Amino acid sequence: MKTSCKLLLVILFVCVTTIGCIRPPTQQASLRKGIVLYPHDIESVGAARWVKWMKEAGLNLIGIHADTFFEPLPQLKAFLMSDNGQEFLSLCRQERIDVEFELHSLQNLLPREMFESHPEYFRMDSTGRRVKEYNMCFTNDSVYTVIREQLHEITGWLKPTTHRYFFWTDDVKDAFCQCDSCRLYSASEQALIYENRLLGILREIDPEATVAHLAYHNTLPVPRKVTPSKGVFLEYAPISRNYSESLGGEQLGQLQENLQVFPAATAHILEYWLDVSMFSDWKKDNLVELPWAKERCDRDVLLYKSLGVHSITSFAAWINSSYIDRYGAGRVEKVLQEYGQSLAL
Repeated sequence: MKTSCKLLLVILFVCVTTIGCIRPPTQQASLRKGIVLYPHDIESVGAARWVKWMKEAGLNLIGIHADTFFEPLPQLKAFLMSDNGQEFLSLCRQERIDVEFELHSLQNLLPREMFESHPEYFRMDSTGRRVKEYNMCFTNDSVYTVIREQLHEITGWLKPTTHRYFFWTDDVKDAFCQCDSCRLYSASEQALIYENRLLGILREIDPEATVAHLAYHNTLPVPRKVTPSKGVFLEYAPISRNYSESLGGEQLGQLQENLQVFPAATAHILEYWLDVSMFSDWKKDNLVELPWAKERCDRDVLLYKSLGVHSITSFAAWINSSYIDRYGAGRVEKVLQEYGQSLAL
């Protein structure tokens, strides 16, 4: 009897200590680690090469970017429908790399040619004039009928594997609406009004849809008067930070304040550590070599994770054939490997 009891205690001890030492299987798998590229970056380097680099770096997420200035939404659609685009999506599926689409897209959701017939859909500037350039009147109920129609068309061919949708406001500072209704709200709050409405529309199409609230430039301050709907998640993009030092100061404070309003568990970081376009001042004829410093990235990643954030990407825009011709594929591979190591900390 004593021997049987001792044996039972030993078995229980082994089971408990073994279970205690095993990391929950979903914890590591749930980490999202990625980069954001333009379609041309993928086409010029090659789908297979990019997927190979990502796999070797331990990355599991790719964001494909479209904007107003360099590669607009129709160019993204053409890429996805092309043989190159289909090959890229197929390889990502094979390697279990999730695909998302990060878009400055309001020019597409509210076509600018509607200004003549419906100026009330468009933003009012600080002088009291309705203008068609950039963004919209976010508190106008009728404009969302147009946006619903556009979203139904776009999501017919644009399908993120994560069910996360990124339909950002226009990429310009100080271009939010100043009409009597909208001016009661900050830029962050106007953006959140729009994102809450987007979520409702997208849930008609994809019941699992979630929508990014992009904290970027004017929308970095936390929204106070508008509450995010469940399913709107924080996307923090500190583009104006000083990349010669670790994240801190006002921008860190803004992130911490936003994480009091948006759940950390669903929050997403969009960084610029690998963004050749930003470091080149968005001049394609002046591609500079990335000022990559792994130790700074390490500190930033550990900080983000200490705040409970486990979805992190960086723009890697303009790492394309022109960049490789100038600085070498070996250098790109090394940076990507070190970046993957940072995200794995």
